[in-house]
Amino acid sequence: MSKVQTKTLLSVLPASVIDELKLAGLNFTYGSVATPLAHGLSNQNFLINDGELDWVLRVNSSASSQLCDRQSEVRNWNIAANQGLAPKLFYVSQDHAYYLSEYVQQAPEAQWGSLLTAKPAHPLIDESTLWPDAETLLLPFLRGISRLPVPENIMGVTKQWQTYRDKLALIAAKLSTLPYSELAVQWQMSHLELLALEDDINIWLDRLNACSRSDQYSHRDLNPHNLLYKEGKLYCIDFEYACTSHPLFDIAGVLSTHALSTAQRHFLIDGYLDGHPNLTPDAKTALPDAINIYWVFAACWSLLMAADSGDIAVAAQNNDTGENPHNSQEYLDCFDDFVALIC
Repeated sequence: MSKVQTKTLLSVLPASVIDELKLAGLNFTYGSVATPLAHGLSNQNFLINDGELDWVLRVNSSASSQLCDRQSEVRNWNIAANQGLAPKLFYVSQDHAYYLSEYVQQAPEAQWGSLLTAKPAHPLIDESTLWPDAETLLLPFLRGISRLPVPENIMGVTKQWQTYRDKLALIAAKLSTLPYSELAVQWQMSHLELLALEDDINIWLDRLNACSRSDQYSHRDLNPHNLLYKEGKLYCIDFEYACTSHPLFDIAGVLSTHALSTAQRHFLIDGYLDGHPNLTPDAKTALPDAINIYWVFAACWSLLMAADSGDIAVAAQNNDTGENPHNSQEYLDCFDDFVALIC
């Protein structure tokens, strides 16, 4: 097992931000230890201690900052935290490049991230149970998220697809004017593969829109790495894409990314849909469409991140935020994985 490479706080934070944290009452120094945490595909996270408490420092990447509204992210994070569904957000830098939040310590033997998988809209029957009561934890959590006050930023599924499609078209046009590179060609081929699905995507979106009575609070990325388990309760993190959106999207994200048995999936689906005020009675038939759209959006995201990485870098860079934690090829590999799950 490789040793975690720690850093000094000054190597990951500007001195001005450290000074602001000290003024806020935290006992940090430039030499405080910052231990990298297992991060996702977008940003970098560090564990730091002020002498009394552990905190999570997040350094936002330039690419993810271009795909989300940081002010909306902070508002929506606080909405969830105020209802006990997320860690408390303690500090946000003026440029929204750095966040400091409460550290939720998971038990070593109970890491929710261990449930991470990738499933299509129609998975095979699975009788294995990795976490026996996962469904009874997920159901009240999903209900709690669905009942949160609706965010100010509204992004329905059709609008989201149109936004992604238009951004990708601009990138494709710009790439075509640049000198030849194998990565750029691979990106263009992946983009064409996505566009070939557009007729199906429009059908899935139409069916989703038909079963929705009203949009609701949506986290938009409830994969197991964005959920923390502590003392019998789930908490969510990473609110970059949280918005007011379709009431099926969050359960679709859970079903797409959690290693649940068939029985657990059925329990969760039936419990979530039963009497849901924002869905029509036949909404269950549109759940496969929601799962397909989840993977479509993941594929779009991976192409956008690939285009902003240093080895392609056609999107505008924001030098006030951190570098992407992965390179273009890794994001293009993610695209291949995601698009293979669309059926």
